[in-house]
Amino acid sequence: MHKKNKVGVLALAIATAFVVGCSEIDYTASGNDDSLPLPSFTDKNSESKEEAPPANITTEMLLNRYTINLTDYKSSVEMESLLSEDEKPLTDIELFSGTGYISLNAYQSIELTVNVPASQHYDFTLYACGNGGTVTLISGGKKLIDSESGKYKRIDGLLHGAYKVHQGKLFTEYRVSPIYLEKGENKITLQTVNGSAFLDKLIITDADIKSERYEKAGTSIAGDEINYGRLQTMSYLKSIYGKQTLTAQYCTPNTNAEIDVIYRNTGRYPAIRCGDLMYYTKAGASLLSGKNENIDTELAIEWAKQGGMVMYSWYWYTPIGKTSLYAVDCEFDVTKTITDNEKYYTLSQEELKMLLDDGSITEECYTILCDMDSIAGQLKLLYKEDIPVLFKPMAVTDNAMYWWEKDEEVYKTLWQMMQIRFEEYHELSNLIWICPVTKGRMYPGDDYVDIIGCDIYNNSNVSNLQGMINADSLTLNTKMLALTECCFTPDPDILYRDNAMWLWSAPWSGKYLINSDGYMTGNYISVSQMKKIYNHELTIARDELAIDD
Repeated sequence: MHKKNKVGVLALAIATAFVVGCSEIDYTASGNDDSLPLPSFTDKNSESKEEAPPANITTEMLLNRYTINLTDYKSSVEMESLLSEDEKPLTDIELFSGTGYISLNAYQSIELTVNVPASQHYDFTLYACGNGGTVTLISGGKKLIDSESGKYKRIDGLLHGAYKVHQGKLFTEYRVSPIYLEKGENKITLQTVNGSAFLDKLIITDADIKSERYEKAGTSIAGDEINYGRLQTMSYLKSIYGKQTLTAQYCTPNTNAEIDVIYRNTGRYPAIRCGDLMYYTKAGASLLSGKNENIDTELAIEWAKQGGMVMYSWYWYTPIGKTSLYAVDCEFDVTKTITDNEKYYTLSQEELKMLLDDGSITEECYTILCDMDSIAGQLKLLYKEDIPVLFKPMAVTDNAMYWWEKDEEVYKTLWQMMQIRFEEYHELSNLIWICPVTKGRMYPGDDYVDIIGCDIYNNSNVSNLQGMINADSLTLNTKMLALTECCFTPDPDILYRDNAMWLWSAPWSGKYLINSDGYMTGNYISVSQMKKIYNHELTIARDELAIDD
């Protein structure tokens, strides 16, 4: 098998400081039953369309270096200057600059043209206030909406991030991550995605994107359990961090459908097979029907034996009551799961049942711990095969979509409860704990986290640098960062350009890659883009892993 040349990535000669902003994130597909079908194409006897034969790897995709010319620049745009002649600026809120300010209501946008002197990165600082609305920043186009329903349809440009404008009547500065612009005229659009906001001015300056995150990131292990495979994996990840990025792909549960499609079109497999343990609890298993059965951990073990890495998320169905992932659909009270006695975290189910019967713990607490045991049982199968697992339970969203997000302190306690039970009771020392947190107040603490994950569904060909900047602010002891869920893997050239070399990028399963028949949809990534990703000198496919070296 042809192997790509491995080259180091020199950090771009650029540096800056940021006020943390936010990226627009769509979590509607994560863990959604509609996005996780158990498809008919697992039936080998079903009719199939003609497939391309396994691709021959005959070329290397070398780094395409973007032009970077560091040039001093500063420009200020008064928002009212963008109004038409028959529109007047607002003046009710005091302490504005210029002659007034403007209002952007839901779905509204305003456009400007920025003429920059050099191809490089630029900071965009917006001065705004209002009602808690969110304003996106898009270059090269705008976010189009369905005029009848008022819902957004697609982006005709590149979405770089969003300004979440807090409530109040004092114009405050908000920043998004540095944006790369080509020399000359560039179209910029500010557009609301919810709520409304008052915009006073926009300041644009040259930006420096050099970061010490890669050098500072440590390999400290959460918990007290030491496992050689876990330590070896963390050491390997540190050795490539900032230099190369691992390929990864989520699979439809109990299948290898997505990674098989990748192989058929690129001749390579991703370095990491990503799965979900959602159907391994009692409630989750009840959703399986017909010929479908839980074989995902068997597939993961076989994958590891073939030289690949294993990652698991856990989208957790409510253990009692209506079976659901979503807070809005269930009556499960997560606050009742918590006990003040940490000794209960390491008791057997028989002992826990006795505590339940005498009223020492709630039914919610008992069933939560039983669910943890079900998941631990599957992870133990990989432990017995000496397979380290990148483990990412309990995703976190901006709008508290899932039932485990109801309470910040409860979330952190649940996380700690799970880790203690897995490591001390089940003796699972093979887990690398990935915290999928974008909110600092939900972060369980450095002692409980190995890697920070960012779940960002941005259907734009950008590096998602803003997610890195947000995550950098969560931890005192710098952690390595991975793009643990996304629509598609960002272009490696753009990752290098923006100095945003994620440890890996893991596109979600189902519609993000394949249709119900198991063929590429092309809606998020094309075959040519996929070939570039899997044959690029900055990416690592399964056949290029060197953890044991």
